[in-house]
Amino acid sequence: MPVLRIRLLPGRLPRPLAREALAPGAVPSRVVVAGGLLAGDASSASSYVLDLRTGATTGLPDLPTAVHDTAGSTVGGRRPTSLVIGGGNASEQSVVQGRRRGRWTVVGHLPSTRSDLSAVRLDGRVYVVGGYDGTTPAVAAVLSSADGRRWTRVATLPVPVRYAAVVAQEGAVWVFGGERDHAMVDAVQRIDPASGRARVVAHLPRALGHAQAVVVGGRLLVAGGRTGTDRLTARTWWFDPATRRFTRARSLPTPLADSAAVSLGSSVLLVGGETPSFSDRVLRLTYR
Repeated sequence: MPVLRIRLLPGRLPRPLAREALAPGAVPSRVVVAGGLLAGDASSASSYVLDLRTGATTGLPDLPTAVHDTAGSTVGGRRPTSLVIGGGNASEQSVVQGRRRGRWTVVGHLPSTRSDLSAVRLDGRVYVVGGYDGTTPAVAAVLSSADGRRWTRVATLPVPVRYAAVVAQEGAVWVFGGERDHAMVDAVQRIDPASGRARVVAHLPRALGHAQAVVVGGRLLVAGGRTGTDRLTARTWWFDPATRRFTRARSLPTPLADSAAVSLGSSVLLVGGETPSFSDRVLRLTYR
């Protein structure tokens, strides 16, 4: 019977960090890590390629704008462009930074400033969900782009959130929990990009923000996060989109929040995060 397996990847990140951007690299076994939050509430401009098999890193040029609480994705076809979308430093940012020909440039801007956001790729487009614009408790507008330059509003969250766990599966974008007004949220929201409809379809076993939602072995898993602003969890939950029910899965080795996730074939990697101290480790999750 398949089981969820969790192990540490060899090697360590150059520096402990959280709330960074991840984007798939030129080959499936590599990912681009950019920006992030460092100890002392410092925003990072660093970027590097992380080998997901060995944990080794290779340095890349710095970002034009240092950011944390950002999101990463890719756009384009055969030679996709890695994106670092929005984020914050001294204030919230609207900048969209892209890596082309080995260097980072500003490729566009979101319609407004947005940090604490989540991004996911679906059918060749990147979707930006939730976040904070520096004024409202959480942003409701769901944005979409095919190139990182032109952004279109495609839906409105019925429950606006920041720090949500977001994943794409079966043509839909699923939004798990998040934070609003310094309180965690238990809503599970489903976005249908084709119709522009977004609705609450279920509730988490408990309110949760700063978690990760991933597809492992074809199943949807919600991992880690915060149950309160100062309370982290190691729990993970399977979610069945057909029945809208949660079941407990194996716990992470330690509580973990604000990590970044990337898929690698049959496994998923959780990179960095807060335990609550900043982490320089990478967790590999497989289901087999």
